[in-house]
Amino acid sequence: MKKLLQILKEKMSAKTNKNDELGTEQNEQDLVNETAVADNDAEVKKPRFKLSHLIDKTWKKAIIIVLLIILSTVSFLTIYSVMIGQQLLSQAKEAESIGRAGYLAFKEQNLPEAENKFKELDNKLEEITKSYKKLSIYKFVPLMSRYYKDGEAGLHAADKGLNAGLTAIEAITPYADVLGFSGEDSFEGGSAENRVKLILQTLEKVTPQLDAIESDLHEMQSALAEINPEHYPKKIKNKEIKSKLIAAKDSADTAITALTEFRPIIEKLPDIAGATGERRKYLILFQNDNELRPTGGFLTAYAVIFLEDGVVTPEKSDDIYELDKKFNKKIEIPEELGRYLTTEKYWNLRDMNTSPDFKESMHQFISNYKEVRGEPSDIDGVIAVDTHLLTGLMDVVGPIEIPGYGTFSSENDERCDCPQIIYALSEIITRPTPYIREDRKGILGPLMKAILSKIYSSPRIYMANLFTVGLESVSGRHMQAYFFKEDWQTAIEAINAGGRMEMSAEAEDFVAIVDANLAGAKSNLFISNEVLQEISTPENGKITKTVTVTYKNNRKADNCNLEAGLLCLNSTLKDWFRLYVPSGAELTDSQGFTEEVKSYQENGFTVFDGFFSLEPMSQAKVKLSYTLPYSDTENYKVLLWKQGGIGPIKTIMDVNGGQEEISVEEDSFYETKF
Repeated sequence: MKKLLQILKEKMSAKTNKNDELGTEQNEQDLVNETAVADNDAEVKKPRFKLSHLIDKTWKKAIIIVLLIILSTVSFLTIYSVMIGQQLLSQAKEAESIGRAGYLAFKEQNLPEAENKFKELDNKLEEITKSYKKLSIYKFVPLMSRYYKDGEAGLHAADKGLNAGLTAIEAITPYADVLGFSGEDSFEGGSAENRVKLILQTLEKVTPQLDAIESDLHEMQSALAEINPEHYPKKIKNKEIKSKLIAAKDSADTAITALTEFRPIIEKLPDIAGATGERRKYLILFQNDNELRPTGGFLTAYAVIFLEDGVVTPEKSDDIYELDKKFNKKIEIPEELGRYLTTEKYWNLRDMNTSPDFKESMHQFISNYKEVRGEPSDIDGVIAVDTHLLTGLMDVVGPIEIPGYGTFSSENDERCDCPQIIYALSEIITRPTPYIREDRKGILGPLMKAILSKIYSSPRIYMANLFTVGLESVSGRHMQAYFFKEDWQTAIEAINAGGRMEMSAEAEDFVAIVDANLAGAKSNLFISNEVLQEISTPENGKITKTVTVTYKNNRKADNCNLEAGLLCLNSTLKDWFRLYVPSGAELTDSQGFTEEVKSYQENGFTVFDGFFSLEPMSQAKVKLSYTLPYSDTENYKVLLWKQGGIGPIKTIMDVNGGQEEISVEEDSFYETKF
């Protein structure tokens, strides 16, 4: 029994161990099965997990690589650009220095040195262009491409502008002494007369050079037109940028305009001056600006001259009154003239320059002059000069001795505080005498011959000053011309030598103050005037404007009693005043006139017409207020037209309360913001 229990116990123990082993094996099998399942699950999930992870890591690496490439490229470009930029900056500073030296040489009238500097600048510009091309990659970079192309356009414009300058220097070199420049090819030898002949004979050689200059200037203008100043700031590091770009564009436009204006007269001048094989004949009118009239002065005398190869030969000269004695046509005198010229019943030739437009007045004058018997009918045109030109010439050539009349000069004479020649001529021509003095103005003929003789025999150094006097006389309307040939007239009008009164295309406003001395001896010699123009901001397409003119005569009156026999220069002025403004203007108020101001239309302008008086040692003020059509609400633009025969006019422009003082020495375009 005991043994049987032992056997059963051992069997039970064996069974338990076996079950344990089976359990263990099962557990192990279960673990294997679970592991297999897990592995299977892992195998299913593993490809999706690893691909996204790989892609993510690849993109990150790609982005990092791209960023590194971009940063490296930017760094390289930055360093490269800075290096090229520094090189360009250094070259630009050198170019600026050379250009400044060239301009200074030109200003000092040293033509050879100016030419050398401009050639040096041309070489430097070529270096700058080569350096700039090293940055051509920016042509393909967004945003930067626009500025790179602007730089290319600017360099191209500079190149063409410099080419035009060098060609211009080459063109004027043969005429250096006339223009006041020093140069190896100047006309060193011969008289002034011979130099003038040679200049006229060689002017035709300038035309091909003008073609080249014009072509370069137009290319420069086109290149600058590609640059929009609005894309640039006003300043960079205190250096003006935007304004310089605008100034460059304006300079190109001005250069082309100047060439366009002067080219016709350069091409026509030899023919006008009788240097093309045909002698020319002109009527010369002497205007006494001390007795002011609309075109610049009272028509006091006249002469007929021949012009051949630029050399003047007087044919005849006489008093304008002698001409009127032969004028038998009876024309009723205009009402405005008859108001104060009470001794005149009919309209005389000497009073026919009533229009301030020289061409209009001369058309009136010549149509009647041709009816005077014994006067030349084959003239080519009319040239008018005043005492400003006379004294200007004498400033250059010095005193002139005329047998039978004495010495004349431009030095100040205390008796009138005016040039001696003005007082001396007044003594000869104007002073009353107890006897009849024939040919009072016979002095003008010998005087003209003496001045011409001295000019033609003058040394070379006088040429530039004489040329300057001529230009200033043209711009200031002290010398005006009216030619019968249409192409000649077009040429002189292009340089504003025709005395025309015309509206400017770039201006919306126009102001022309025109005075006529109808009773006041030669008092304009002592009269000065100042102008105040007050302009409001446009409203409803109109501006309100007030023009105030103050006239002053600070010299005491002369004794003008004929019995006293004294020289009468200064007396009571009776002034016929006209203000020319744009058509459509309407007068709202007037002050300072002796009667109601009239308003009418003339030659495309509205005219306000009135009279006032001015006593010696006093002042007079006239004031006109009016409205006129005006469309530009931002900019005020006006052409200030200057009457012939008067000096610079002090003018104060008051635009919406902002005042600026200017001097009107010639026709002047004025612009400002409202």
